[in-house]
This record gives sequence, structure tokens and C-alpha cells, in this order.
Amino acid sequence: MNNIVLSNIEQVLGAHEPELSQNLTKLFTKLLERNQDPTFVQNYTGAIKLRFSKEFQTRKGRDPLSFSAFGRACYAAGIVKTFIAVVTSHLYTQSQSQPKERYIGQYNALEALAEFMQTGNLTERRTLLEDMKKNHVINICLSHLNHPLCIFRQLAVNTLRVLASESVLGENSSVTEAADIIAAVCRFTLEGPDFFIEGMRSPNTTWQSQMVMGATDVPAKRAAENAPRFYAMTQESALWTAHGLLCTTPPPSRKHCLDILKKKPEILDLLFDCAIITRPPWYPETQVDSIACEVIALLFQWPSHIVPGVSTPQDNIFRAQEWKAMTQAVAILTSREDWCEKIIEVWMKIEEEDWREVRGWFDRVEVDYHAVEPPDEDAFGQVFEYRGTSRIAMLRLVSTLSHAAESCGVTNAEIESLLRMAYLASRKVKSASELDHSKPEDRYMCTERMEEIFRSPMYTVSLNMKADAPLQIADESIMGPTALARLLVVLAQRKAFDTIHGLKKAPNGLSSSTCLNHVQQITNPDVIRRFLKIALQRVKAAMDKGRERARKVDNDYARAAFMSAAELSAALVAFDSHTQGQYSKEVLGARKELALALGNAAEMAIREKCWQQALYFGSGAVNVAENIPASEHLDSNVIAKNKRRVEQARIANSAK
Repeated sequence: MNNIVLSNIEQVLGAHEPELSQNLTKLFTKLLERNQDPTFVQNYTGAIKLRFSKEFQTRKGRDPLSFSAFGRACYAAGIVKTFIAVVTSHLYTQSQSQPKERYIGQYNALEALAEFMQTGNLTERRTLLEDMKKNHVINICLSHLNHPLCIFRQLAVNTLRVLASESVLGENSSVTEAADIIAAVCRFTLEGPDFFIEGMRSPNTTWQSQMVMGATDVPAKRAAENAPRFYAMTQESALWTAHGLLCTTPPPSRKHCLDILKKKPEILDLLFDCAIITRPPWYPETQVDSIACEVIALLFQWPSHIVPGVSTPQDNIFRAQEWKAMTQAVAILTSREDWCEKIIEVWMKIEEEDWREVRGWFDRVEVDYHAVEPPDEDAFGQVFEYRGTSRIAMLRLVSTLSHAAESCGVTNAEIESLLRMAYLASRKVKSASELDHSKPEDRYMCTERMEEIFRSPMYTVSLNMKADAPLQIADESIMGPTALARLLVVLAQRKAFDTIHGLKKAPNGLSSSTCLNHVQQITNPDVIRRFLKIALQRVKAAMDKGRERARKVDNDYARAAFMSAAELSAALVAFDSHTQGQYSKEVLGARKELALALGNAAEMAIREKCWQQALYFGSGAVNVAENIPASEHLDSNVIAKNKRRVEQARIANSAK
């Protein structure tokens, strides 16, 4: 087509090949012409964005996704270089009569690339990401976080989220790039909505609301009232960006996470600040705090073939590499000011939140903040899932810390400060069958305490593909006792119980969230005995859950359940080892359960051909069986079966 003008957009973009490619080549050249009409740029970039958006919406959930003929033609014609040039170009006339059109053209161009990314398969997304990175998209997004218009700040965040969560930015980011992005998106999240409110209220920039609310005549007052909600949604995108950089398959090495923290240790302070953001009435369905907790958990995640507290013959390799990096990462955490208080503050924020007040915000959000899509009853239920996520992520962190307590100089007062939250997390929660349906709070608590994390990279959802879940955390019924048992192990190792019970006043450094009375109560021998019995019951319940999942051929979920049972069993065994037999009666059976759990985890790994996991879990099971007392009554067939699993895994591993 010789004539590419404003009046024939549909003919230009709707042409068949080879004409379409010819049109796009001419169009992309024309978009960058000096003194090009901003309306021309605005309308063409907008039309291309709309085509990608419709493609994504109509094909979402279908298998498999891939670029359409239109998308392939755009890519071949150089859409990445052209549209990024549009975003950064100041070639257009700086006409005061049309700054809005110029800005909208730039906005459309960057958003079109984000939409385009989501129409591709994984290979196409990788290629598109490489091309966008070559054209400096990361630096553009980071600089746009300080853009004079709030819609560009939102777009910068959303583009980073797409690159990190819907593509594979985390797999090919340098340490510096990852650290810079995580710090930047956390700072954006902590800024608050004032800049957005002012942008929507100001007469010169209130036009931005048309990009958010889908109408061109929104009164400035109404736009300003909606702005906090618009900002809060962007906060979630910001944290999903950080999450996507670390939730990758395969997971980042422990050294990569350590190097990120070495580069910018303040990331930890920023993430904890995000984790304690108060739920806002303008966006009560927020999950900003729980995403921040997951990101913290990802930074301190154990390798997938390791069950914390279980020793295997292969330990030397793990200790020399990953464990060394993990302890150094924990040392960075424990060197931050008030690190222990911050963990407790995340917990206390959830404990102190009033669900009835939150319910009221859900009912008011459409009226008070003009929610375009007000949250429904399902969204209210999800609030308790997010609360549960935050709780178990903090318990996971506490448990991990305990393994590095000696090398990282964690004090007794800090361990004692964490006892109460772990103790509270070990309480019995009514199961679904025991609920009183006249008490909604029972149902909400059940949802919260039964939440577990089994998180795969976000792109696996839109691409409908199976991938390993890099982040796996058991529900509170297991994580609570695991954290408490591990804290008790540290105190037992240090022979601190007699000292605690001899204290007349709270030790220096004890958190104000607890008191000496709580610490002495939790470490009372009778309370410990009661706890150990409950913990062993929880191990058996987790084993039953694993067997049930295995029967349904849900091998990955079953393996996660068996691993969580093994970790809690190992903590009970460690406690017994450090208390000179004082509690042997209560933990009788823990070693047997540990051997069974590790053997079953190895079997699930074999079924999924995860040979390294199978080797470690199987070797751990054999190791436990060698030192098991006869009173545990471990069947000799189980020992033989585990030895066969190890041999099978060893052969498969060496054949790789």
C-alpha cells in the first residue's frame, strides 16, 4: 500500500501477506520520521497494541500459544527497535497543543511490546526478551519509574513484571541488574499513592485517567479518588517483578541470591517494609505483603534435593557450595538492624488485623474508590490464603535461620523472641469437617492455616505448561512445629534451658512482643513433652497426605508432603540428640518416620526421573536406618527398598 495515513489503519494492518510485511516496514519507518504527527503515532501504536491485546485475550488458556501471522510480521519488520525508539524519542514537535497525543503514542508503543510478549510461546518470549534487552528496555523502565506522568510509572512497572514473570528475565539477568530491579520496584511499592493522586487531580495531567478508567470525560475528582486503587494494583505488579526474577526453573543458584544481597543488602529491609504494608481500604484484596514474604523466602530457599537437617553421604558437596552461600546470605540478614523484630512484625500485623473491618472495606470499595472491577466473595476468601502465605513464609525463614544460628551469631534472646510465633503456629486448627458453619471466622482461619506454597514460574500458567515449582512451603500445621522444634534444638545445643528457668527478669534483647513468662512457659519440660507428641502426630498426618497424593499419581505434591514430614522428623530427632534422652519417650517413632518419609520422597523423585533428588533422599533414608534403635521397629524390607532406590538413582545419575 503506497499511502499509509490516519484514515486507513485497518486496511494497512489487516492486509494479507506479502502486502502486510511491506506495509509494516513502511509504517515503522514513518513512525520515526522527524516531526511526525503525534496523532498518527498515537493511533497506529494504539491499533497494533489493541490487536495484540485481543489476540492474547481470545487465545488465553488455549494450547499452544505462539505468535500469530500478524505478530511474526511485526517482529520481522523490526517492531522492537521501532517501538522502543518511539518510547524514547524526542524527535516529535514539542507542540504544547499536542503533548497528550505524543505521550499516549509512547505509552501505546511500550504497552504493545508487553502485550506482544504474552502472545508468544516460551521460545518466542526468550527471543523477544533478548531483542528488547538489546534495545535497553530495562534502563528505560527503571528511568520511567521517575517519569513526570504516573501512567508511565505504572507502565514501567507492568513491563518489568511481564519481562520477569511472563518471560524469563530472571534466567539471564546479571546480579547487578537483578539487584537494581528488585530495589527499584520495592522503593516504588513503598512510595505510597500521593504522586498518582496528584497526577489524576492536576488539570494539566488529569487526562491520564482515560488510560486507566476507559473513558475520556472522567471528572478530576473521581479520577483522583480512583488513583490510590490504580497505584495499589501497580504495587502488586512491582512485587511480582521481584518474585519473577527469583522464581525460575531451574532455580537460581544460592550463590546468585547471595551475590544479589551482597550487591544491595538493603533489599532485605525494603522487602520487610513491603511485607508490613497495612492493607489499604482502597484495595483491600491486595497481596503485596504476601508476595514480599514469598520473595524473602525465595532468597533463602533450600536447593530442591536437600531436606534441612538430614545428613547424607553427599553432604560434602552441598556444604562446600550451596550451604556456604546460604549461611553467608543468612549472615547478611542477621547483620541488618532489627532483623528479628521485622520477622515478628510481619507476624503481628496479621495477628492484629480485624477481618470484619476488611469485610467492610470490600463492601465500600466500589462507592468510595470507583473500583472498575470490584472484588467479589472469592476475592475476600483469597485474603486469608494470602495471610496464610505470609505466615508460613516467615516460619520457613525462622526454620532456615536456626540451621545457621551458630555461624551467624544469632543470640539466645533472638531465638527466644521467635519462640512465641512458632508456638502459636503449632496450635491445633479445626479441620474442614470440624467447622462450625455459623462461625465464619472458623472457616477463614481454616483457609489461612491450610495454605501451602507450591509456586511455579508465572509464565507456566499462561503457557499451560508443567514445570518444577522452585518455591515449596508446607502448611502451618507442619511449618509451625518445624520452626518451634528447630528453635528448641538451638537452645538445647546451647544448654540454655536451665538458664532460662533461672531468670528473674527478661534478658537484654528480648522482643517486646513476648515476655519472660512466655519464654519460660514454652520451654517448660511438660509443655515441651506435650508439643513433641503433637509434632509427631503432625508428621504422621503429613505422611498420610503424601500417600493420598501418591495414590492420585500427584507425585510432585506427594514428594513435597513427604519432604515436609522428613524435615519435621529430623528436627525432632535433632532435639532428642541434644537433650540426652530426656524426651526419648515422646520422640519414639520419629527416626522410623524420618526413614519412611525420605524413602517415599525418593520414590516420588524416581517416578518423575529427578535422579539427584532420589539419590539424596534415598541416601538420607539409608543413613537414618543405620543408626535406628530396635525399639523403632523399622521393617528390614524398607531398608532394602531404600538401598535399591539409591542404587537406581546412582546408575541413572552417572548415565546423565
